[in-house]
Amino acid sequence: MKRKVLGLLVVALAVSLSAYTSRPENGKASYYWFPLSATGSPQPVNTLVFQQSDPYNCANWAPGSYCAGGYTSYTFVGSSYYAAGTEVLVHYSFFF
Repeated sequence: MKRKVLGLLVVALAVSLSAYTSRPENGKASYYWFPLSATGSPQPVNTLVFQQSDPYNCANWAPGSYCAGGYTSYTFVGSSYYAAGTEVLVHYSFFF
């Protein structure tokens, strides 16, 4: 009986450990970044940027006007990229 309980515990442990998946290295997602106008509207760009951090060197939670936004998708029209999908992050600039 003792061997059966030990074997059952080993099987239960193996099943429970195999159910977990590893997280990404740093746990951060990447977004498509677009500059924002003074009203917070995304502006079209000629070069698409897909990365984890803000490429426009904006300070997050700083007073001032809008600077950049991270979006989940984009559209390409003509020679420009436009923001699409959900706006996930908004960064503000230090200066008005």
